[in-house]
Amino acid sequence: MAFGLLAQFGGADYAPPETTWMRIAVVTVIVVVVSDFCKYWAHRAHHEWKALWPFHAVHHSADVLTPLTVQRVHPLEPMINALLMTLFVGIAQGLTLYFLVGELSMLTIGGANAAYFLFNTLGSNFRHSHIWISYGRVMEHILISPAQHQIHHSVAVKHHDKNYGSIFAIWDWMFGTLYVPESYEDLTFGVSDAKGQRREQPYETLGAALFKPFVESVENVLAVLRKARGNGQAKADPARMSQGFSLWLDALRAGAALTVLFGHMAHTRFTRGEYQFLRDWNVASDAVAVFFVLSGVVIAYAAERDGTLGRYAFNRITRIMSVLVPALMLTLVFDAVGTSADISAYPAPYYHDVSLGEFLWRGLTLTNLWTGTGDWVRLGTNGPIWSLSYELAFYLIFGAVLFLKGAVRIAVLLTLVLLVGPPALALLPAWWVGVWVWRHASVLTAGHGRSRAWVFAVGSIVALVMMKMSSIPADLEAFTARMLAPHDHHAILVYSNEALWNTVIAVCLALHLVGVRYLADTWPQRIEGGLAKTVRWVAGGSFSLYLVHYPTLHLLDATLPETLPAYNLVLLLLTLSICFGFATLFERPIRQYRAVLLNIWERIAPHLPLTGRRSMS
Repeated sequence: MAFGLLAQFGGADYAPPETTWMRIAVVTVIVVVVSDFCKYWAHRAHHEWKALWPFHAVHHSADVLTPLTVQRVHPLEPMINALLMTLFVGIAQGLTLYFLVGELSMLTIGGANAAYFLFNTLGSNFRHSHIWISYGRVMEHILISPAQHQIHHSVAVKHHDKNYGSIFAIWDWMFGTLYVPESYEDLTFGVSDAKGQRREQPYETLGAALFKPFVESVENVLAVLRKARGNGQAKADPARMSQGFSLWLDALRAGAALTVLFGHMAHTRFTRGEYQFLRDWNVASDAVAVFFVLSGVVIAYAAERDGTLGRYAFNRITRIMSVLVPALMLTLVFDAVGTSADISAYPAPYYHDVSLGEFLWRGLTLTNLWTGTGDWVRLGTNGPIWSLSYELAFYLIFGAVLFLKGAVRIAVLLTLVLLVGPPALALLPAWWVGVWVWRHASVLTAGHGRSRAWVFAVGSIVALVMMKMSSIPADLEAFTARMLAPHDHHAILVYSNEALWNTVIAVCLALHLVGVRYLADTWPQRIEGGLAKTVRWVAGGSFSLYLVHYPTLHLLDATLPETLPAYNLVLLLLTLSICFGFATLFERPIRQYRAVLLNIWERIAPHLPLTGRRSMS
């Protein structure tokens, strides 16, 4: 991670900074502080996340503390901690390599990290012992004393979930988990219940300590999911979405649509390579992964409001077809005009000249990327329709899971899997985490207040950006290629060649939305101002922007003179004008279209009412 980040920043011409004792001291402090911060959150996660607690309980099951207790850990726990440490400490080391030192150097005493050596001399090794060593009230707000860590092992209720820190107490102080003893306290160690009653030794053998936590972890997760499902069913209005969360989803949707536009405009054939960095960053593909997560959230929400399979199908079909049908017609017209004006503006990789019959059949059925039905097809210049082909598959699979039962559900799902093919199925997990955000987000935030929500909301995005700056996206695609070798992974997965990285994006965005949803639910309702209305307006045309911009860019590239002043700006403004004008005609009046179609349906099929509540999507 550190050297990958250094390569990303430095490049071929990187000249390492001069290494001095002062800089090495600064690097030592930075790495120790970042490491300790990571250890705090990893330790806290093992206590507060029910899936992780059984593995950490092996450590806490010690009835007597000795210096050897520090080694009493389940082998999975250090692996989980290492994942967190690798990411954030690697980032810190990479930045210090670039800005401060040319090589990984830290102050040592006798070969040990100087900071850890000094901390241990203060009695740190007595943390797991019966020897009470306190640093005093003031210092115990800065450093974790052996007495504080012994309190962490106490079964008393007042000591539960306190003093997670390893070296520094400031993290506990900052995040509300600090406990500073006034004087010596008589402690009982071990694992207890919620009332502070000490349990009998839960891991009496080595085999029990190794394997029983896996069983307990699964049981805990299932219990939490059952509880969350029960709470959801007990709510008076399970489909409620707060104003703030809805606005944030619209902001992300608008931003993702514009990012796709900018990423495609950055093609050399459109803007002559002036914005090639956007292509190098692959922002358009990443933005589509964001779309999938947002779609999962919104469809899960909408399906609850729909209530029945009929209403669910009606709302999905009208939402798609009201924009898809005119977008396909516009693609045919724009491609015909553009290829007549300048065929060189339509290079083969970005334009497929398919027959009208195949264009309409594969386009209207959205099976253009369903490889189970045949080879994939690019519909003229409208490459972005590939993701809509995936979306249809996701809607059908989700609808079958939600509304069908028994053998019918299994038969329909198996049929869909065979028809859809590997490309769409590879990104189904990325879409489904959005469903999870809507239906189970409270599992991660219930009872933990705003601090955890802020960690999710901010920390997930920071982690995602740092991973994007590293070699992780390329490494994950290389891993995919190796797994599918000797076959070409592009040929098998088509637009899903970065499925693993897209799933990482989806998980990070899902955690972000979990935090934002909790925070937004606690914000007061407000009258939306100009900025909020602008966000809503752009988001209200984002579907049209996504489906129409690529044929529009090709047409303008074929017809606009290259000598036009401010060419790139004109290209952008004309594209936005056409796309949002299209949205005004076909996307924004969706409620009116649905009302007309619903009225017609009720007249021709009154015996098949589309019952249920209104949906937003």
